[in-house]
Amino acid sequence: MHMLTTRALWLMTGAAVAATPLASCKGGHATDKTQVVAHVNDAEITVSQLRAALAAKGDPRPGEQATQAALEGLVNEQLLVDAALRDRLDRDPAVVQAIESARRQLLARAYLERAVLPKQEITASEQAAYYKGHAELFAQRRVYQLIAFTLARDKLDAALLETLGATHSPEAVAAALAARKIEAEKQSLMRASEQLPLDDLPRFSAAAVGDVIVQTLPERATLMLVTAIQPSPLTFESAQPIIQQYLSNMRNAQALDVYLKQARAAAKITMADLSALSATAAAEPADPAAPVRESRADTGAGVLN
Repeated sequence: MHMLTTRALWLMTGAAVAATPLASCKGGHATDKTQVVAHVNDAEITVSQLRAALAAKGDPRPGEQATQAALEGLVNEQLLVDAALRDRLDRDPAVVQAIESARRQLLARAYLERAVLPKQEITASEQAAYYKGHAELFAQRRVYQLIAFTLARDKLDAALLETLGATHSPEAVAAALAARKIEAEKQSLMRASEQLPLDDLPRFSAAAVGDVIVQTLPERATLMLVTAIQPSPLTFESAQPIIQQYLSNMRNAQALDVYLKQARAAAKITMADLSALSATAAAEPADPAAPVRESRADTGAGVLN
């Protein structure tokens, strides 16, 4: 089979690229999977693979240069795959585990997108209702200049809270803490309404310059002194894309929660007692060569993120 020219590649792929890598697997012409655009040793690269590579880059209308660059990337990738197979890395336990993990995630994501998440669009009336019901985020949106004092949670008592009620400047807050020999980390912050925890929005909306808003966590407390307030409203038109994304995310999360509750109720699930395993892992010294896995928790500090 002859190789296609760069111009032909662009004409075949540039006009109709799928929106996501998963979407590119669902549709397309039957010839996409067999039309070869490159040979690398004994392997073939097809139009379908090229479409998926272009879709992964997020360019809905790739030009000739982008299409050629994507093909070159697939060729380079295949060369590395060939080398890995020659070295039998496909049998390496760590690689096998990683492949299985990627397979599980891909299957879970594909089912989630195709069978669990709602397909209907968020309506304009739903968006308008959310806009009107959350004026503090939009029509009455503010940007706050803050001085934050972070201290140990157990240092925050009723006497200190009473003193803070009559405290309206950074110097006065610092003096109140110093009088009780409380160490605190001081930081200047700027926060818009949507960057604040939803539960705290009513207190910030009612606050005036000089007020201290206390935020608490199990281990620490933060004294947020308001030093300036700047009104910064958003019109419905400018807020509409944000609202649509937020409502869509919220609806998707609810649909997933409902599905998983039903699936768990119908499934037979047994779990091992991990307490002994956790104790053993804690007692074992850390392997300095082991990769570090970072866990990122959603703090929920922003309702429109």
